[in-house]
Parts: sequence; structure tokens; C-alpha cells
Amino acid sequence: MRRIAALLTFLMSASPAAADPPLPSVIIAMARHFVQESFMFGESGHYHIEFDVAHLHPQPHANYWAVVGGFVSDQNTPNTYVAAVRLVCPDNDEVACWRLEKLAINGEVALDRSEPL
Repeated sequence: MRRIAALLTFLMSASPAAADPPLPSVIIAMARHFVQESFMFGESGHYHIEFDVAHLHPQPHANYWAVVGGFVSDQNTPNTYVAAVRLVCPDNDEVACWRLEKLAINGEVALDRSEPL
């Protein structure tokens, strides 16, 4: 009986966000979503961008990644980005479960919400 109670206590205290880590493609897709949102609706106001290959860099903190990549805007201007994203709830397919912590476009910081990486 004690073993069952201990097991139930363990299962109830486990972090749901740590249960199934998101696929790398999901992490990159969320980072690209935030980049597109920032670039299209920011000062620049571009209407269309195409992404290049992105690279994923896990960070020391749980559920935290840096995504580095490039894109071309509707003006065919090459751009680079670094986006630090964090998973904040268990449903990693939902945009609402992700938070953009840091964003740099073309080497310039566009957003910085957290401590240094």
C-alpha cells in the first residue's frame, strides 16, 4: 500500500511539460512563428517571408531552446535570426504553450525578456 501511495505521489508531482519533449521540428516551427510574427507586424511591416534551414541549440534550462536560422523577406533581402523559445505548458503543439524569451534579427536585439542564455 505504501508503494502505491508513493507512486501516486510521484506521478502527481511530476511536471507535465517534461513528460514528452517536443520534436525538434515543433520547436523550430514555434520559433519561426514568433520570428514571422515579429518581422511581419513590427516596424518593417513585411508581408511575406521564406525560411531557410534552422539549427536547434538546447539550453541548460529545461524546456528552453535557441533556434538559429535565416529567411528572405518579400524584398528578397537575406536576414538572420536567433530566437530563444521556452515551453511553458504540456501541450507542445499549441502556440499558447510557448513563449518567445529573446529574439535577434540581423544581429540586433528585438526582444529580451529573460536572463542571459
